[in-house]
Amino acid sequence: MVSSPRTEQDLYELCVANLGNARTAQHPDVAAKATLLGLRTQLQEVMDRSEFRDPALFEATHELVDEVGTLLRRHYSESCILPYRDGTYYRECPVDLAHLRVGLSPEIRVLESECSICNLDPEECDHLPGEMYGGRECMSVITKAEVTAVAIVANPRQLVTRFNSISAGTTAELSAALGPKFHPGVQLNCGRCLSGCSGLNRDSAGANHG
Repeated sequence: MVSSPRTEQDLYELCVANLGNARTAQHPDVAAKATLLGLRTQLQEVMDRSEFRDPALFEATHELVDEVGTLLRRHYSESCILPYRDGTYYRECPVDLAHLRVGLSPEIRVLESECSICNLDPEECDHLPGEMYGGRECMSVITKAEVTAVAIVANPRQLVTRFNSISAGTTAELSAALGPKFHPGVQLNCGRCLSGCSGLNRDSAGANHG
């Protein structure tokens, strides 16, 4: 039985091994395509988890995610079509969104919580958060809460609270960029991975809710 990777370094090393197999495949190849699609999500996760904890790992992963994007775009362009829903095109590719280095930080008002050991209100029990009781760690479990605000930040406390879908632009913006042949609903392929990496985007102005 193969155990799942526990750390971002473990996941990175697994990705390196799997990418090696995809590199040597005779494209197009169904298995290689599936591997590459999985890798782009896994590598995005490694980037999110390592950015402020292991800069060297972050940069190495950045290089790999760019390579995965290039292989997919060159050999499996059908995987690089911008989704179109309700009159809007969306950017949802993990390779693309991995380069947007901002995340979401929710402001939460806790309404009700309970002790993970005795299920009582933490204010009314004697258990201490972080301490072990009978092999179980005491935690305050939030059972009811209200989200009062969400901020866009560079370093979210929950490392993987990132955008998974953002607007690709308004119809007017796309028309100006793509020319007179563009009309809403036409299939659009993303070509960002064909021209090399243009760098990371740490500007929250580029993170528009889809």
